[in-house]
Amino acid sequence: MTLYLKAAGVLVFASVAAAGTSGAMAQDTGTAQSGIVFDLGAAGKVTPRYAGSSELILSPVPLIRVKRLTLPNGLTFGGGSDEGLSFGPAFNVVGERSAKHAPELAGLNTIDAAVELGVAARYQVGQFRLMGEVRRGFGGHEGFRGEIGADLIVTPHEQWTFHGGPRLAFADSTYTNTYFGVSPAEASARFPATRASGGLIGAGLEAGMRYQINDAWALEGSAGWTRLTGDAARSPITAQGSKDQFTFSLGVLRRFQIDF
Repeated sequence: MTLYLKAAGVLVFASVAAAGTSGAMAQDTGTAQSGIVFDLGAAGKVTPRYAGSSELILSPVPLIRVKRLTLPNGLTFGGGSDEGLSFGPAFNVVGERSAKHAPELAGLNTIDAAVELGVAARYQVGQFRLMGEVRRGFGGHEGFRGEIGADLIVTPHEQWTFHGGPRLAFADSTYTNTYFGVSPAEASARFPATRASGGLIGAGLEAGMRYQINDAWALEGSAGWTRLTGDAARSPITAQGSKDQFTFSLGVLRRFQIDF
């Protein structure tokens, strides 16, 4: 298993940028004044080199979570805390897939890097949380994919929070054919022509922790395992790697409040 560090300085940059802009942000007083409360940060995330790969790489990812939005008319979304509904943008970058970096894929076309944009939401009551997100790809793929999950939350100390639970991953046929399909032009003895349908593409577990350093700053970490299913698992591309997909992440966040 080889790890490639693409941009380790992103965490430092995000922390410095957040600290530099904090003077323009109001402190969270817990009032219903119109405004927005959100967490902003960055993480280093270890993921498979490509969908179905057994090789892992390390990449930077942004962390953005809207905790509360109160409009001037008093309408409020979210509670500003972990309880209730919280939402925000969902963002992901899928790296280029090329035989140059993965020789086992020799003969398959290169897939350009893709940016995925969408929305994420979660709802928490006490020790239980439901979450989901959906994203649309731009660039290397033009499909939709998303995840849903549930967590049991344990807080042994006011600064420490642990969570864990099941995860399900879905995608449409545009996404699955891009990363798990083989076109007739690419077909060979190793990679027979394959069309991959959409639907449930993986199921697994995730566990994580949050350490609240102070009222503004927090550290988060997580580890996950997904077992590819359906056409994603049966793909000749996955046969060159693994049906078991692992992820690990560690990041830092800062909470902000902007009053309207």
